[in-house]
Amino acid sequence: MGGDEYRGNVVWIWWHHIVSYGETDGMKVVYYGNYLHWFEQARSNFLREMGHSYLEIEQRGIMLPVVEAHVRYLHPARYEDRVGVKTAITQWGRASLTFEYEIYLLFPSEKRELITTGWTRHACVSSSGRPVKVPSWLKEMVLSR
Repeated sequence: MGGDEYRGNVVWIWWHHIVSYGETDGMKVVYYGNYLHWFEQARSNFLREMGHSYLEIEQRGIMLPVVEAHVRYLHPARYEDRVGVKTAITQWGRASLTFEYEIYLLFPSEKRELITTGWTRHACVSSSGRPVKVPSWLKEMVLSR
């Protein structure tokens, strides 16, 4: 499990995780807010795999704050489950981009089971917080993969 996957010209990148005890509630079910944290970790991994870390993008003067987020919980993840998060940039706006996420239960399930979907929309802003056009180098970094 891992590596690049393609749907049309969109590349999806895997990030793997084992659920820790601290991410769960009293019933050992993952606390709902942690899914957004997993989205963030998978998004950071996606950008690194594409060629630039978040830090490197910010050092080039581009910030990508989350302006909208959506999560759909289909089935819970539990303590010690192994999950995989697939991430892609699926929409490019003039000064924004949208990441999509699919979280799969990888173990103890016999086959991967989709348990959560979601997306985050990000504004593209300068280091002073002003909206800017998505830089061509950022878009090319992803679309040329």
